[in-house]
Amino acid sequence: MFMKSVSDVRRSRLASNPWISPAMVSGEAVPNGPLRPSRGGCGWLAVILVALLGNAGASNAPAQDDSGKTEPATEKVNERSLGIPSADDPDPNDDAAIQAELEEWDRQMRAMADKYAAPPNAKQITQLPDLWIDPKAKRVYLDGYVTMRNGGLEMFACPVGTKEHESVVAAFAKSKEVHAALLALGTKSGTPVSYDPEFKPPTGQPVAVWVTWRDEQGRFKVADARTWVQNNESKESLTDQWVFAGSQLWTDPVDKVTHYSADSGDMICVSNFSSAMLDVPFSSSAQAGNLLFVAFTERIPEQATSVRLVLVPQFENDPNATTPPDETVLPLVKKPTPESAEKAGEVKAKPESSGNAAGTR
Repeated sequence: MFMKSVSDVRRSRLASNPWISPAMVSGEAVPNGPLRPSRGGCGWLAVILVALLGNAGASNAPAQDDSGKTEPATEKVNERSLGIPSADDPDPNDDAAIQAELEEWDRQMRAMADKYAAPPNAKQITQLPDLWIDPKAKRVYLDGYVTMRNGGLEMFACPVGTKEHESVVAAFAKSKEVHAALLALGTKSGTPVSYDPEFKPPTGQPVAVWVTWRDEQGRFKVADARTWVQNNESKESLTDQWVFAGSQLWTDPVDKVTHYSADSGDMICVSNFSSAMLDVPFSSSAQAGNLLFVAFTERIPEQATSVRLVLVPQFENDPNATTPPDETVLPLVKKPTPESAEKAGEVKAKPESSGNAAGTR
C-alpha cells in the first residue's frame, strides 16, 4: 500500500474529494502518545469498495443522452483515492522518509485536534486534550474534525483511523473512552441491536449530540448533529435521538485479549450494528447498497473543519437537556504574546540553572 502524500494533503486541504481524508493514512489516537499508523493496512481497499458499491450510478457513472447512447463521465479519476503513488510520495524503502511523513501527518492532525481550548468547568479524562466531562452540567465534550460531507453513512462519528470513509466526523478519542465518560455521568446503557430469532432495535438512555465549531472568521456555530444526517428516502433530517446501546466486549481466541467492539469504528451509528456504542432506535440497514442515510452536504462545513461534539444524556430532571450549547464551550487557544513567550523562556531557564548547580554539589 502506498502512503498518501502529506504535500498532497496540504494542497487539497483535505477538502477537494470526499475520499481524500485521514482515512487514507490509517491512524489511531492512543492515550499514551501521538497518533500511530494502523497495522490493518486495508482502509483504502474499503474506500474503493464503498465507492464502487455505494455510489454506483453517481458522478462517475456513464451519462446517457436521449438517444440511449452513453458517453463516459468527464470527471477525472482521482488516482490518489485509488492508492496510486505520485512523485512526491516517500520512498517505501526509506525508513527515515516514512518516519518524517508520519511525523508531519501527526503534526497536522494534532493541529486540528488542538484548535480549541478546554471547555470551562470540565475535567479532562484522556491523556491528550480530546475528551472531557462536566459532572455538574452532565455533558461530555469530544473533539474531532469533519472527515466526509458527501456520500452514504453508516456512522455519524467514528474514532480517528477507523471508518472515516462512511462517517461525517472523526473523533480524537476511542469509543470505550467515550463510553466511560457517559457512564461517569450516570448514563444508563441498554442493549445493542439483535436479529436472532427476530429483529429487536437497540435500547438505552437517549443521548443528544450537538456539533460546535467556528468558521473562518472565528464566529461560533452550533448544530444538532441529526441535521447533518439526511434520510435518503424522505430527504429529511434524522429525527430520533441516539440511544446508548453500549456496544459489547469480545475476546480474541488466539491471544485472549478482550476488546471493546465499538473501538473498530462504531461510535455514533446511523446503521444498526451489534457493536454500536450509540445507535438509532429503529431498523436501519447496514448494507452498502441499501443505506438509509447520507450526509446532508449543504449543512456540513468543509472537510478538515475542527469540531467539538457535545453529548447530552437525556435525564428527566435536567431542564437544559434540550438546550443547545453556547460559545463558552468552545474557547479558542490563546496565542502567546511576545511578553508571555519571554516569561516562559525565563521560567524554563531557571530549572536548567538550578539543575546545573545541583550537578556541581
